Amino acid sequence: MIYSSDFVWLHFPKCAGAKIEYLFKKYYSNDRKITQDLVDPKKGLTPWHDSIIDRESRDPKFSLGTRTIICSFRKLSSWLESRYNFEYRRSPTLDHRPERLLEGKFLERDGFENHADYYAKKYLSQFILESNTVRFIRTEYFESDFKLIFGEYLDISIIPDREFNGKVNASKSYLPLDIRKRLYQDRQVLYEKCPYWKMVEKIAYDD
Repeated sequence: MIYSSDFVWLHFPKCAGAKIEYLFKKYYSNDRKITQDLVDPKKGLTPWHDSIIDRESRDPKFSLGTRTIICSFRKLSSWLESRYNFEYRRSPTLDHRPERLLEGKFLERDGFENHADYYAKKYLSQFILESNTVRFIRTEYFESDFKLIFGEYLDISIIPDREFNGKVNASKSYLPLDIRKRLYQDRQVLYEKCPYWKMVEKIAYDD
């Protein structure tokens, strides 16, 4: 999580959050108006993946108040592919069974079978969506969304355009080609399995 008195950015996993963390750490680490969570997985510190509810429970002094929520997001097929590759890389001994993706499911590192809608509800609950304070940085339009949204609060001109090229923390592809093809072609069936994600995606991309 990164926040100021004006906004709270939520690090929705596998939505270019590592890129945002990199840009803020490099260009705004000395800005005392901005608070950036410490990113150190080796020490077990993972607050940068907090939702609003997580943070308010973790830190009684924290309150969203009237701040704008900025949340990273991406389309479902792309997110599931990225999530699968990430989880496969960090736990290759598990039976990841890529067919799970066609139902919006995947294995976490501990072997727990999770679902895309869990993450959509965690970061973008119905209450948050209805507050009309949410703005999306869509992975597919990363540079333009980043500049448009954060440009209202920060001096974006200090970031050279070249910094928006390339990815941070990208995973090698482990997804079989036949499953990948179905993941993108059979999207109507996929959205039927992930109705909450479908609803959020419509809000993010129709806007």
